[in-house]
Amino acid sequence: MKVTADTGLIAYGHEVMPWLMRDPVRNNPLLTLLQSRMDSVSAEQERMLLLRVLDESTDGPQLSGVAVWPPPFALMLSAVPDAAVPPLAHYLLASAPDARRFTGPPEQTRRLAETVAAAEGGHATLRESFRMFEAERIDRPAGVTGRAREAREADRELLVQWSGAFHREALPREPHPDPAAPVDGRLSRGGLLWVWEAGGEPVSMAALTVPTAGVARINLVFTPPRRRGNGYASALVAAISEATLAARLRPVLFTDLANPTSNKIYQTIGYRPQHDVQLWEVR
Repeated sequence: MKVTADTGLIAYGHEVMPWLMRDPVRNNPLLTLLQSRMDSVSAEQERMLLLRVLDESTDGPQLSGVAVWPPPFALMLSAVPDAAVPPLAHYLLASAPDARRFTGPPEQTRRLAETVAAAEGGHATLRESFRMFEAERIDRPAGVTGRAREAREADRELLVQWSGAFHREALPREPHPDPAAPVDGRLSRGGLLWVWEAGGEPVSMAALTVPTAGVARINLVFTPPRRRGNGYASALVAAISEATLAARLRPVLFTDLANPTSNKIYQTIGYRPQHDVQLWEVR
């Protein structure tokens, strides 16, 4: 196994995305990370590390894994062969020693973190566990006041405020960059930011990632504390999911396994578990 680094995002995306698209649901985080930056919906991070894992045991190098590190966030790892973990860890130790957090398939991510930690005399710690869900049909909740609509430019300041609050609440261990740029990118693209409106004002928000390989992921689901308990988020996710299915796309979303509420409400409206992802940190 061999690990190589690319320097050009566009060329790298064209090389690895067809391989990732063979399993577009499992690889959706990597696909949307690359596609959103190639489309300028999200800004490309400085020093973004673009890695390919190549199997050289066959006739010529064959792509067998992908890893992307968009600092200051965690390195994102696809499924890789067991034999790829040691050379990948060695590459990171030599070329990206400040990459300390890894997210991806539980077993390979754990082994990568433990290999890096062992080489440095550190400790690998499981920080968070997530589950991806997919819906093929939606059971819209009844009795929720209001309606879903696409976000407008007039909603921008409120969405920036809510986006920041979402990251502080739902992702306390993640870096909290300025939320304005992602909001602006999604508003400029159109169809990627939604709100639930009740009483003539927005009361909840949710977002879609850039659709890639027929899959669109719902995220940034947030309701201000004083508006919670009215079913707004469930109704909004259900409405966005129906619109996604109507567009012949596959709606997916992640839940934090430590949050029983989100795991319950999304299954109630029709989402079914697909696979788990873990976040490991080396200290």
